[in-house]
Amino acid sequence: MSAETTQDRLIRVLNDSMPHAMDPKTVTPATALNSFGVDSLVLIDLIFDLEQEFGVKLSAEDLMNMRTVGDLTAFMDAREGK
Repeated sequence: MSAETTQDRLIRVLNDSMPHAMDPKTVTPATALNSFGVDSLVLIDLIFDLEQEFGVKLSAEDLMNMRTVGDLTAFMDAREGK
């Protein structure tokens, strides 16, 4: 069994937290976050879930500046454990 990657973890959190679940096999780094239904109404819940999963502080502004799964993956990789 291979270790779960940052992107795998993000997709799991997004699918659990957001209104529109996506097949993880179809999600790429270029997949738009709004494909999951990310909008201002669910933003706070998503931030809480991401902070719990990754132990990373994340502001609404940080998240709103990210457009794709790849953007969010890079952010989490850079900050996780700091």
